[in-house]
Amino acid sequence: MKLNKFIEPNEPINYLNTNKQIIIPEKYLQKEIRAVWVSNVVNIDLPTVENIEEYQKKVTTLFDTFGEFNINCVYFQVRSNNDAFYESKLNPYSRYLTGKEGLKPPFDILNWVISEARKRNFEFHAWCNPYRISTDGKLSIEEYLDTCDDLNFAKKYPEYIILDKSGKLILNPSKKEVIDFVIASMVELATNYDIDGIHFDDYFFPYSGLSDIFNDLPDYEQRKDKTLSLGDFRRKNVNEVIKGVYDNLKKINIELQFGISPFGIWKNKQSDKLGSNTAPTCSESYYGQFADSYKWVKDGIIDYICPQIYWQFGHKVAPFADILDWWVSVCENTDVDLFIGHPAYRLGEVGEFENSLEIVNQVKYANQFETVKGNVFFTAKTFIDKEKAKPGMEKLKKLLNEV
Repeated sequence: MKLNKFIEPNEPINYLNTNKQIIIPEKYLQKEIRAVWVSNVVNIDLPTVENIEEYQKKVTTLFDTFGEFNINCVYFQVRSNNDAFYESKLNPYSRYLTGKEGLKPPFDILNWVISEARKRNFEFHAWCNPYRISTDGKLSIEEYLDTCDDLNFAKKYPEYIILDKSGKLILNPSKKEVIDFVIASMVELATNYDIDGIHFDDYFFPYSGLSDIFNDLPDYEQRKDKTLSLGDFRRKNVNEVIKGVYDNLKKINIELQFGISPFGIWKNKQSDKLGSNTAPTCSESYYGQFADSYKWVKDGIIDYICPQIYWQFGHKVAPFADILDWWVSVCENTDVDLFIGHPAYRLGEVGEFENSLEIVNQVKYANQFETVKGNVFFTAKTFIDKEKAKPGMEKLKKLLNEV
């Protein structure tokens, strides 16, 4: 099927800066992984456990619904703000789990959630954010730390905190102590729980950039390798965490998976001939978050990569098909599996996502490539949304059950 714009049905959707029209395959090819992100930060998908019966009902309702969609894998967020949704000696219980950071839940919630996943034959991956401490910048460092439990690594070592431009707190990725702590936290989690792997999201260095005052420039000035630019210094430190987590997980169990869902654009081809066919006005995670996702794939220090391609086919500067094609070219002939992150949550938004077939078309387009091994959908509550996303999700359900 040749693809035309939903809003202007007589206008073709072409690959960026070409006259070549995008074609959506008629046939849906099912892939090995069909997954969902369950977002716990600021209680996006699930409430706290203050009402444990309500919490358990929400989880089982979500999981049962996933089963109806033929989903077979869950990325469940267990570390959102330098905290834990599980029993830990290194991190306090999350405020988004119990209502107050450090407050112990009535039982081991993560073990129970994993058991519910296993009942339904889901793979279960623990989704973690490596550096984030807070989600808004309304409080000063001192004020925010007053809301934290004494076990919180940032409260114990405030000298390892830096800020983004809006005042949000993150752990300083340039500190060796932070690198070691993040790796140790992942090792503890993978050792103590029956998980299939660890999953990192896209938050490395902050999207808004670092504060002019609380930043890693003093660490950069003290770097051993004076030939490193600031960008290379930051990427080197992020890469050290990635490789450290990968290597340590394999020591625990060679079968444990480690994957990352980076921002969908590594670089644009205007800034690097190896980059994607996206406009030079697009953000690039290589420079913005100092996330060298291309290198992670080529060095084989992750098991899979799941780029968040959260734009529509007809996007003016970052079109879905052009970005997906680039990721296919990067991952083919490597040992790193490629999963595609789809923005199901955008269904029903004004514009091309008013097309209830937008996500269905994305899945069919992506899955025509042998290199693509799976599809992942953000976020869980979209699967039970009764409002704007429902028409598109009903079509997605029908598609995913075509076997």
